[in-house]
Amino acid sequence: MSLIVFHTLVIVLGILSMGFQLLASRLLNPHFGSSIIVWAWLISTFLLAFSLGSMLGGWISCQPRPRRSRLQVAAAVLGVLTLAFTAFFGRAALDQIEIAFIDPGTGLLVSCLGLFFVPVTMLSSFGPQCVQYLAARGTTPGAASGLIYGISTVGNIAGVMLTAFALIPHFPVSSLLYLWLAVAVLSLGGLIAILRTVPESPSS
Repeated sequence: MSLIVFHTLVIVLGILSMGFQLLASRLLNPHFGSSIIVWAWLISTFLLAFSLGSMLGGWISCQPRPRRSRLQVAAAVLGVLTLAFTAFFGRAALDQIEIAFIDPGTGLLVSCLGLFFVPVTMLSSFGPQCVQYLAARGTTPGAASGLIYGISTVGNIAGVMLTAFALIPHFPVSSLLYLWLAVAVLSLGGLIAILRTVPESPSS
């Protein structure tokens, strides 16, 4: 049962990450449009967050258990707080950015980094830690990595399809951002509780 819950949470994190990209595009649209340039910056921001988040999560996985637990909580809190900022103040922030930067490209860069980069980085940091969890239970590292990132990608696909076809056409983006925030709080809380059972790393 615990593995079912664990895998479900991994899928949920995948849904949150890619679904958030579509919500981000709708948030940016009134200010910057939906051109290929907007999508290029948005996709690049998310890919950079995925990359740095994975490296951060790998580093956290190698820490001694007490410090690892503190870092997990810190990453989750930072992710939730920045996601909450985007949900509650994202439109107001975009209004101010649009006024502050005459060059649309600069404004778009600041918007992507300021509103989306940190929460996605924090969500992505839990991927390597999930791999470590399975490896600590006896799954070989290669199999654990393939399983986690395979399941997470299924969540990514579900997030894109669910958000694009079921949620955005029927609900305001602001309401969906509040939903993303609530789901992130619950899923990260549950995942941290599970990851706390990972034993000390032999290298720590």
